[in-house]
Amino acid sequence: MNKILTLCVLLMVLASCKKDPQSVFSGKDGITFYYKSGLEQDSVSYSFKLNQVPKTRDTVWVKMRLVGKLSKQVRQIKIIAGPGTTATEGKHFILPDFSLPADSFQVKYPLVLLSTSDLDSKAVRLVMQIAESADLIVGTRGQADVSTANTVQFKVNFSNRLIKPDYWNYIAYYIGEYSAVRYQFMIDTFGMSDFRPDTKGGIIGYAQWVNIKGKLRNALDAYVSKNGPLIDENGGKVEFPL
Repeated sequence: MNKILTLCVLLMVLASCKKDPQSVFSGKDGITFYYKSGLEQDSVSYSFKLNQVPKTRDTVWVKMRLVGKLSKQVRQIKIIAGPGTTATEGKHFILPDFSLPADSFQVKYPLVLLSTSDLDSKAVRLVMQIAESADLIVGTRGQADVSTANTVQFKVNFSNRLIKPDYWNYIAYYIGEYSAVRYQFMIDTFGMSDFRPDTKGGIIGYAQWVNIKGKLRNALDAYVSKNGPLIDENGGKVEFPL
C-alpha cells in the first residue's frame, strides 16, 4: 500500500513539472529591467560629446520584461527617479508615460536625456526605479535564467563631457586607467569611441587589443616627439602599457 501511495505522489509531481510556467504563476503580474549576465550591467554611461552631430536631447532605450502572464490588455508601466539620483527631472531627463503593449513579454523603455550647460562641467546620475502602477507591480529581481538577470533599478550616468565607459575596467589592462584625456586620445587615434570588448557584448577580441595597444603606443610616441608629454586632467602623464 505504501509503495502504491509513493508511486501516485511521484506521478503527481512529474505531471506538475511538465506544466507551462505561466500556467502555475499566481499573484499580480510584475515588470522588471533586465540585462545579459556577464555581457551587460545594470548601468550605462552616456556622453553628449560623443555625438558626431550635436544633440540637445537623446533617447536611451532600456530593456524591460514581464514577470507573469501575457495579457490582451495594454498595461501601464511606472518609472520614478530612485534614491541616489543626482540629475533633475525635467531639466536633465524626462521619464515618459509608457505602457507594455498587449500580448507582449518584452519592451524597451524610452528614457529621454537632456543636454544642459551645467553638464559641461559635471556628470549626473539617474537611478531609474520601477514603481507599482495600476496594472503591474514591481517584479522579482535576481538571476532569471542561465543568461539573464532581472533588476528593479537601472542606473544612467551622463554628461556633456567625456565620461568613463561602463566597460573600461575590463580593458584597463591593455590601455591603462581611465582619464578623459586618455580616452580622447584613443578617439582621435582610431576615429571611434566604442571600445567595448567582446567579453562584454562588443566586437573587439584579444588579438585586436594587442594591435590597438601597439597603435596607441606608436601614436603617443609621435605626439610626445612633437609636443612633449601628454598630461591628463589629473596632472598625470598618459602612457600605454607595454
